Amino acid sequence: MGSGDKKRLLFVDDEAAILSGLQNVLRRERATWDMTFALGGDKAMDELKTSGPFDVVVSDMRMPGGIDGATLLRHVQEDSPATIRILLSGQAERDSIVRALPSTHQFLAKPCSPSALRAAIQRSLSMSVRPGDSMVRALIGRLDKLPSPPDVFFRLSELASSPTSSLNDVAAVVTGDPAIAAKVLQLANSAAFGLARTTTSIPQAVSYLGVDTIKCIALTSSMFSKGSVPELDSLQTTAMEVGALAKRLMPDRGRADEAFVAGLLHDIGRVILAVSAPEMYAQITRDVVTSGETVDAVERRILGCTHAEIGACLLGIWGLPQTIVDAVACHHEPAPGADPKLIAAVHAAQAFIEGEPLDEHIVEIAGAKLADWRVIAEAA
Repeated sequence: MGSGDKKRLLFVDDEAAILSGLQNVLRRERATWDMTFALGGDKAMDELKTSGPFDVVVSDMRMPGGIDGATLLRHVQEDSPATIRILLSGQAERDSIVRALPSTHQFLAKPCSPSALRAAIQRSLSMSVRPGDSMVRALIGRLDKLPSPPDVFFRLSELASSPTSSLNDVAAVVTGDPAIAAKVLQLANSAAFGLARTTTSIPQAVSYLGVDTIKCIALTSSMFSKGSVPELDSLQTTAMEVGALAKRLMPDRGRADEAFVAGLLHDIGRVILAVSAPEMYAQITRDVVTSGETVDAVERRILGCTHAEIGACLLGIWGLPQTIVDAVACHHEPAPGADPKLIAAVHAAQAFIEGEPLDEHIVEIAGAKLADWRVIAEAA
């Protein structure tokens, strides 16, 4: 990885003219980025073996006659899980995109404007739980799937095999599971699918992607494990309840779907820990019971960060809208610049549902009245 402030980036394409163009348009970044350009997947593999891991690898998807982008990024994930992995692909390559999902953080449309590429790289590099904390970045980078309960997986599989399944049917199942919802939103907010704007609405995301793409996701067995986390059912139920209540508490009714998604994903970091670091997750769970400390306090003592920060880091690297990332990161405590209304709705919802301390000041900043929100929570 890059030392100090200078990050190491590897760009891969099988067309020399494209690599030359990238070198030219990214020339001004040389002060902060140490950039290497590899002509094709085979050359990139050689570069990875001889010069060690990179902070970011940006690869073209289609590279006929050698290692393609999906295969390359899978190798990068195995050998250097902390590396941020970005794939450039065209809209006609949707099947390949689904195949690459487990090992890819972001998908960008090809051709990609220099400003869009630069922004995606800079944002991904900025999504650090703690600067230089390679352990946490590797923990996130190793994650190629998020667990989903068996019944969710089978329901999606049934819809995938049914010629009469509708977008509403698929959206209803996706809405019921944080892991699948996160992946669907990742794809829906991907420039590789040709969308002109971001979305925080799951039904809208399903509509954008279409039933066929969702079916591919459902049938990609490497995407989701089938209930490997003992607490998964409880985590899923709680996530659904927090999302539903956050939607009702959101002061701006036009953003109710956004509040639901933020609530649904608020504890995705706990799922990440349970999947990628089960021993640490078990230790944290035991220490919370024996020490009397809060979950956040125990996590900071053991990990140096919290599940909220870990979840936000992954969602940010995946390219989800910044408002969702901020709400997940700050659902226990707000941060300057974050959306106060959205954070307050998620914070209060998880406090009401999970019985955690509620910071009245967060609610006041959002311009809401705690007494009114208590009534809504009690009626839920």
